[in-house]
Amino acid sequence: MPIPAIRPQTLLAVLLLTALAAAPSEATTYVMVPDEALVDEAPLASVVRIEAIDPAAGKIGGPVETEVVATVERVLKGRPAGGTVRVRFPGGIGADGRGLRIFGAPGFREGERALLFLAPDGRGSYRLVHFFLGAFREAVAGGRRVAVRDLSEATEVRIEEPGVKRVDPARREPLRDFDAFARWVAARAAGEPGAGPYRVETNGGELEPAVEPFTVFLDPGDGKPLRWFDFDHGGSVAWRAQVSGQSGISGGGFAELQAALRSWSDEPETPVDYRYAGTIARAGGLSDVDGINAILFDDPEDVLPPFRCASGGILAMGGPWYETRLTRFQGLLFHRIAEADIVVNDGLSCFFARSVNPSQAAEELFAHELGHTLGLAHSCGDRASPPCENDPRLDEALMRAFVHDDGRGGLLGEDDRQALRSLYRLHPGPLPPAAPTGLTAEVLSASEVQLRWIDNARSEAEYRVEVKLLGGGFEDVGSVGADAVVAIVAGLEPASAYGFRIRARGPSGFSAYSNEVAATTLGPVGSCVPDVQTFCLNEGRFRVHVDWQTTKAVGKGSAVSLSSADSGLFWFFAPENWELLVKVLNGCAVNGRYWVFTAAATNVAYRLTVVDTRTGRAKVYLNPLSTPAAALTDTDAFDTCP
Repeated sequence: MPIPAIRPQTLLAVLLLTALAAAPSEATTYVMVPDEALVDEAPLASVVRIEAIDPAAGKIGGPVETEVVATVERVLKGRPAGGTVRVRFPGGIGADGRGLRIFGAPGFREGERALLFLAPDGRGSYRLVHFFLGAFREAVAGGRRVAVRDLSEATEVRIEEPGVKRVDPARREPLRDFDAFARWVAARAAGEPGAGPYRVETNGGELEPAVEPFTVFLDPGDGKPLRWFDFDHGGSVAWRAQVSGQSGISGGGFAELQAALRSWSDEPETPVDYRYAGTIARAGGLSDVDGINAILFDDPEDVLPPFRCASGGILAMGGPWYETRLTRFQGLLFHRIAEADIVVNDGLSCFFARSVNPSQAAEELFAHELGHTLGLAHSCGDRASPPCENDPRLDEALMRAFVHDDGRGGLLGEDDRQALRSLYRLHPGPLPPAAPTGLTAEVLSASEVQLRWIDNARSEAEYRVEVKLLGGGFEDVGSVGADAVVAIVAGLEPASAYGFRIRARGPSGFSAYSNEVAATTLGPVGSCVPDVQTFCLNEGRFRVHVDWQTTKAVGKGSAVSLSSADSGLFWFFAPENWELLVKVLNGCAVNGRYWVFTAAATNVAYRLTVVDTRTGRAKVYLNPLSTPAAALTDTDAFDTCP
């Protein structure tokens, strides 16, 4: 059977760096901690490489934990005990086979590099300072190695004097140049200012995907949703509150919790029945499956670093305990939620004191977290979903990623109700198909890229393929049939960098998106001919040209006559105003690679293309609009020696 080919119609060549895609999001609540505070508060900061991940590291009778073993590549602050570190954080698989899902827990992968801010945990291992806020993973964006935090499973709240104001939903976590950020951390730790800028700004032109409806949490292993089965035959789920109460809330927050529980139980088209069962002196919380669904105040088990009003931190953390085996309900497979717990951090009195309405803010916070214990994800406002202001229906949702803090408390929006009904309404319509995973891209030619993925869906009618140029927005370019696992995207431009993603479409709508992958098509092979817009560097082997863009104009860089065999200068607007220096060096004797170095004196958006004319391999480097261009030292550019 031939592999289907898909041809894009029109791709917008916008020279703006878009944020990396993230997985579907859940919630732990936090106030952002400045980078300076991370350095100052962490006894140890290191660049590491992840060697092993054990999601069942907890011992019988102890907390459910995941342990990560990492090799230390560079120490930025402090002194590790050896060449490896062991990092533990809550969540994973318990001794009884039940899984504890902690929203926001870092999703490390073996073999990847990371920059971690760590503190000893008193057991011979380390914990992450401020949990996921202290974990930066290495990724590639626009030809640049960047440090990223996946904040998609968290709800951010920003404190601004004189009161609490919630984060602008359009705000996005900035990317950080990985090496520049590491240098900055080391310099600050040593008390040496002036290490240079490290942020890769993406504000003002980021193209967002189309607005999606509600999402539900899917187990990352098999893509199946989670739900309680207790409600289906008239049962209820009891919640208890720690007897000490919530600091900073008059009356201890018990009334606010009961109102939050009613927000979900009063939805008329589902049998959900969350009930308040009084207080409890002690409960296992996130450390143990004890058969008690509890909200614990002031972090009695010291699961989290204390919240600091001056710098921020985690507000609350929680999640459902669920069975790894699957249970069938109305023809569909689910993971059975067995228990759920929420832990509110220590030190929040000052946070609530700054709120415009502490009682309603607490009710909304509790109701939002309870929504996640029911298996719901965010409606909008995080890295995995569109801005909330694009759709008033999503913006009104309790499960949007940003607390409203306008006195509404735990009021459900229509999107929240639809999400709840998708999991719990008896005899509902079918759920959307499961999302494809494991998407990869292989370059076939100057105009074709082959995509492969894992088909997790059973009810899909087709797979839709979306493509974007580097710095542009995704566009739907066609489809392949049900059960397909391969597609060829044809009609692409030579020597161009593209991003790809797919999703399944079924009778009930679209699945979540797959992971995003990038690929650069081959360029022309043959002799390089220099001209007024092209350099032929390193013995004429590498063809180099640049396209630029401002808010009012686009153009191609012009070659400065002053150049050398390995280096070239470009001007954009006037011959005497040089903008960009490019070097292509032979590093084969050092690391078996040809190197690409750049230095620029501009904040204009540009896309630099370098093509090896012997092999057709190409590299594309992007500088976003209104961003001072950083120097580039890509010593891994071309593995095409000799």
